[in-house]
Order: sequence, then structure tokens, then C-alpha cells
Amino acid sequence: MSQAQAYLIRSIEPSDAAALHRIKTAPGVFPNTLQLPYQSLAVTEKQLQEKPANIHSLVACAADGEVAGNGGLIVNDRPRIRHSASLFLVVHDDWQGKGVGSALMRAITDMADNWLGLIRIELKVIHDNARAIALYEKFGFEYEGRMRQEQLRAGKLEDVLVMARLNWPARAAS
Repeated sequence: MSQAQAYLIRSIEPSDAAALHRIKTAPGVFPNTLQLPYQSLAVTEKQLQEKPANIHSLVACAADGEVAGNGGLIVNDRPRIRHSASLFLVVHDDWQGKGVGSALMRAITDMADNWLGLIRIELKVIHDNARAIALYEKFGFEYEGRMRQEQLRAGKLEDVLVMARLNWPARAAS
């Protein structure tokens, strides 16, 4: 498939649990997330069945319907920070480098800016995940700080970078 491949972006459904489970447990994915290895499918099914209203979760589907990635926003529900959200994004090993992350990021930032009225989107990323950092920078995320030894990965404490994208000028002008 070419870099210019178009993906269908849609809201995640409970019926996507098996596909999401495959993505989250892929060997090249789970080490860069906060997920533990060997997570059961039942946990993923429960997460999708009980998804709170402040979580806006999307999937990117290939032409054949295969779910290639998942991403979205967890909007803060506390009154003074309702203008901000945390971003999450995972792309299956087989689909990395094929435009899935960019397709999801376009949809997520559009939803944040044009439908949710968010001013700030923040995320955490392991310091050595160069591909993810480059993707986030491509969509306007900037480095804000480093959390030293924040995440345990394969028996080693790793630093995590904090990044954010601000959309204040666009919101203030409207």
C-alpha cells in the first residue's frame, strides 16, 4: 500500500474489541504504552462497553476494513481545565509508517479544534520513540518537559517527554 493510502476514520465500536486488543498487544506497540503485556481481551471489551462520555476514540480502517490504528482524546471534565485533553494513539506494527498515524492525527486535531473547542492537547511519549515524536511535531506538538524515570519498560525506568499543542490564537480570534 502506498503512503497516500486513504483510511476510513470512524468512532470506535464495542465490536472493535478484538482488533483493538491485537493492536495494543502487538510486540512493537505495548512497550511504548502504559499497558501491561498479556492483557486479556475481556479487559479491552469492558473498556469499550463502559467508555465514558469524555473519551472520544477513533479507529483508522484500511480498504478491506481491517482496523490499523486507534487514537483519540480524553477531555478533562474538571471545570477550569475543560479546554484541554490528553491524546492517545496506537498503530499496529504492520501499519506503522504507512500514514495511519497521520490520518488519525488529522481527524483528532480536527475534532479538537472544530467540534470540541479545545485549546490544549497534551501527551506523554517515551523519550526514544522517535517515530511518534516526529509525528506529534508534524501536527504542531511541542516539547514541554521531561519526566525522569517515569515509566517502567522491560525492567528499566525510562524518561517520558511531555508534549502539547496549543490552539489559543484560533480560539481567541473567534
